[in-house]
Amino acid sequence: MKTKIIIFLLITIYFYSCTEENPLETSSNIFVIEAFLYEGETVKSINITSTLPIGSTDSIAPGIDNAEVKIIKNGTTYTLIKTPDSSGYYYYKGNDLQVNSSEHFIIEVTYDGRLAYGETTIPQKPQNVSISADSLAIPEFTFEDIRSGLDINDYSILLSWDNPDSSYYYVVVENLEQELTPVLGDTFTNLTRIRRQITSPSKTSEYVLSPFTLSYLGNHRAIVYKVNQEYADLYETREQDSRNLQEPLTNIENGLGVFTAFASDTATFVITRE
Repeated sequence: MKTKIIIFLLITIYFYSCTEENPLETSSNIFVIEAFLYEGETVKSINITSTLPIGSTDSIAPGIDNAEVKIIKNGTTYTLIKTPDSSGYYYYKGNDLQVNSSEHFIIEVTYDGRLAYGETTIPQKPQNVSISADSLAIPEFTFEDIRSGLDINDYSILLSWDNPDSSYYYVVVENLEQELTPVLGDTFTNLTRIRRQITSPSKTSEYVLSPFTLSYLGNHRAIVYKVNQEYADLYETREQDSRNLQEPLTNIENGLGVFTAFASDTATFVITRE
């Protein structure tokens, strides 16, 4: 999902890297802020990059390592420092900056004489996150099982949460084991198997965990994230029609990108072989 947003921001760069005098001229001091705050976590997902000129063969804009990056909360300013060995990334080193639900934050980034800023509010944690079972035993299915009418989806766990106001949520499912044993075994070798799966943001209140959405046996955690509105707006408009290009959304003043926040709750479960 984050990759899709990065690609979308590159589309954003397409629009803003032009001037009226020369549509191929890049404004060198315009930069992109991609900053995410997570309720209950440290401030570390702050990425500052330059823009790409039209016609560039690069797919990723270069990181900016000498920006002045600040987070402001309740009138107190916290200065971030560059993340070692990660170009363009910044984090807050201290432990006195807490990120809690309903708190308001401002980000200020100064680079090459330009000050860009944005603001966001931490959403409330997802309410009443639950799973229908904390363990599930799955047989080693064969093609003959499916041809005989056995429904794999009968072996499933329902992950659910409250969503009375149709907010956006997404789910991250992670396998926690060191050694990985495929859920569907060697019969389905053509399936793509990944340890960590991320859903797209949607206005849903449930997610089905089944042999088709789980790759491996063992202990898992499912993290339900509530998505802030500015991120939902950006995600909804990430796809552009080349016949009707429109200026993409951004909540960064005097710059490009997104400053947004998430809150989450976690459920754990285990998948075993029947």
